[in-house]
Amino acid sequence: MAIKKFLLKTTIEHKGKRLDQVLSEWLPIALAQPVSKAKARKLVVAGGIYLNGKRVRIASKELQVNARVEAFVDLAKLNSDGPQTDILFNMQESDVLFEDQYIIAVNKPAGLPTQPTVDEARANLFAAVKKFLTGRTPGMGPAYVGLHHRLDRDTSGVVLFTKSTEANAGVGELFSGHLAVKTYNALTWRPGALPPRQWEVKNYLARSKQQKMKMTAVTSGGDFAHTDFKLLETTPGGLWVEAKPRTGRTHQIRVHLSEAGLFILGDATYGNPVTAKAAPRLMLHAVNLTFPHPITRALTSVNSPVPADFNQCLQRLRAPGAT
Repeated sequence: MAIKKFLLKTTIEHKGKRLDQVLSEWLPIALAQPVSKAKARKLVVAGGIYLNGKRVRIASKELQVNARVEAFVDLAKLNSDGPQTDILFNMQESDVLFEDQYIIAVNKPAGLPTQPTVDEARANLFAAVKKFLTGRTPGMGPAYVGLHHRLDRDTSGVVLFTKSTEANAGVGELFSGHLAVKTYNALTWRPGALPPRQWEVKNYLARSKQQKMKMTAVTSGGDFAHTDFKLLETTPGGLWVEAKPRTGRTHQIRVHLSEAGLFILGDATYGNPVTAKAAPRLMLHAVNLTFPHPITRALTSVNSPVPADFNQCLQRLRAPGAT
């Protein structure tokens, strides 16, 4: 996947203009090919635009003078008329949530696999972190990166990696021993009967015999799954829910919420036809990871504030008459 980088420093002529408008005026010159506003917005949503060093996903954002706009463009994807698949992701310092000599916690965007897949050319967070760390020390060879847990492709938020083999055993124990406390935020369908302020789900999950990509609750033969839930806010259009999984089963939070009728907005796998299209992506975000440091044992808490698209969806749900 050949990604080209382009840089624009805004001037007085760009002041007050929308980001997608500026991109559609600037990129045709930079790329020597037409770029419509729709394609400019596609690039923003895909995560290919950085404003003053931070990824921006709001195409309507107004620009100021002396802003630094960076565009990371995959021409094959930009010119494709098909649906956007994995996002473009070129890791920056602003994506680092916590780091020391042993570990690094990264803010994963939605739309990107955590780990390599059978398609070796497919972008993934692990490869992006490795490239980022290797790029810090040119000539020193590939950096070491260890992966011990993951988020689903369409889930955003905190992911922890090791930078040293010395930390592997300790980090592995954090997850195998359930010593790491994971907190997620989700935006869900509002059912007729609201859930209590706090509740928990304990059951057994196994892969569905009818749909191999789905997990389902079973009475025997599955893996034990336990999630604690808290209702953070009830809005006219949906619910804002906190989830703390006590076990780490595939799709655990999504299954536990869907089987309670609390379909996560944007979930095409476990939602219904309405909720699947109610958001541009799965509204599930790993907002916090708290754990004893694998080497020092100091209690470490890593936060990832909900991203702009999550917050925008929440604001829509809060609007009077939202459904």
